[in-house]
Amino acid sequence: MPYTEDLEKAWKQVISRFGENLPRETMENMFYDIVPESYDGQTAVLSMHSEYRHSLLIKKYVPKIRDWLSEFLGRQITVKFRYSGQSKFYEDQLKMEYNLDDGEMIAVTFKPPMTYNQEMKMEEVRLGSSLPPCNYEYTFDNFIVGSSNKFAHAAAVAVATRPATDYNPLFIYGQSGLGKTHLLYAITNELTSKKPDVKIIYIKGDEFTNQLVESLKDQKMDRFRAKYRSCDVLLIDDIQFIAGKNSTQEEFFHTFNALYEEHKQIILTSDRPPSDIKTLEYRLKTRFEWGLIADIQPPEFELRLAITRKKAEQAGVKIPDDVCVFLAENLRTNFRQVEGSIRKLRALAFLHGTEITMDMARSCISELLGGAEPVSVTVDKIFATVYKKYGITKEEITGQRRTKEIAMARHVTAYLIRNITEMSLPNIGKVLGRDYTTVISSIEVVEKKLRNDTIFNVEIDEMIKEINGH
Repeated sequence: MPYTEDLEKAWKQVISRFGENLPRETMENMFYDIVPESYDGQTAVLSMHSEYRHSLLIKKYVPKIRDWLSEFLGRQITVKFRYSGQSKFYEDQLKMEYNLDDGEMIAVTFKPPMTYNQEMKMEEVRLGSSLPPCNYEYTFDNFIVGSSNKFAHAAAVAVATRPATDYNPLFIYGQSGLGKTHLLYAITNELTSKKPDVKIIYIKGDEFTNQLVESLKDQKMDRFRAKYRSCDVLLIDDIQFIAGKNSTQEEFFHTFNALYEEHKQIILTSDRPPSDIKTLEYRLKTRFEWGLIADIQPPEFELRLAITRKKAEQAGVKIPDDVCVFLAENLRTNFRQVEGSIRKLRALAFLHGTEITMDMARSCISELLGGAEPVSVTVDKIFATVYKKYGITKEEITGQRRTKEIAMARHVTAYLIRNITEMSLPNIGKVLGRDYTTVISSIEVVEKKLRNDTIFNVEIDEMIKEINGH
């Protein structure tokens, strides 16, 4: 259709707006299988696969979908949904329409009734999600690479470029919120862009177990096995959740072997390496280690700052540089916290009718950190601890005097701030009233002394424990 590309762009904006207001689980449950199909300048057609959620979505969200699509397309339009997974149960609903609060009607149309074989195929789909992750915004292009994740990123790119060749299986592990699922999205988006008919199965580890239990209960194991062992790419997020479940591990062991022998790509994620997953069978651990294991470490400050700025840009939020730095300094282990803080800052600014301020950021941080101290408080503790140890005040450390005692206290302060807070070198320089090259020199002085002075090592360790409250 002539305007379908406009609909696709507008639909991405609609999804983005819903994502600002709805929980992640709701987004995944309600919107993951909706595809903009056609638009002729007056009527937008959206297709969906799932029979479980179409009526709920239409009753609850269609008014907003229509209004927002009209806004983004620049004209009042009609919205139609086409359910592409219709079974005989819906034959009498082909002409169903839904009343909206404002009295308008939204038409819902379906494909003609499916044959028995088509229904069998749809039944297989319900046994496990054959659809890739739905967020098309997550790509390799917008995955920000740093030293903490570059190996995992390179491995994911290699798998998406040449599946089932060098790295099979690919096992990516790391703490929650560091980008593992982003890489899964990116892999599936890359694969489907090159080969739209590639058969991909994406599922969570616990959901794999749930699907297995349902199939056993309904005596449909043949379909379950056919589903999982005939795909081209299998992605399982949080594979650690199958550990300790004997039947699940047994079934996955045979599924893994069948796919591997057929040279199909297997990609797994976990919060820990295979060797550290307790109650995971040894034979599965060894198979997970056959290919490539790539870890994602907590990001360094520079990467956190780059991601914070990128997230703000994607959300269309203007955040001052000092606030971005503040967020990057304090939110160190989970990018979902960054996304949450940006959403809240935008809401606060809207409600108060003001620009985003540092006070707003401090308010967000205090809640997100769950009682943990922001960096500014930790820096004050470092100055207090240095004064207690050396008798040198904060004013002396940040002043211009350069006695031997003051210089050493200044060196130690710079070292402690860098290692405890991971604050950037330029910002440490601002705190100390020095440029960042001086900060680098101070840190190097302390590191050299640590290598050669055991007593100094003990002193620094005790100061760190005191600052951290241990």
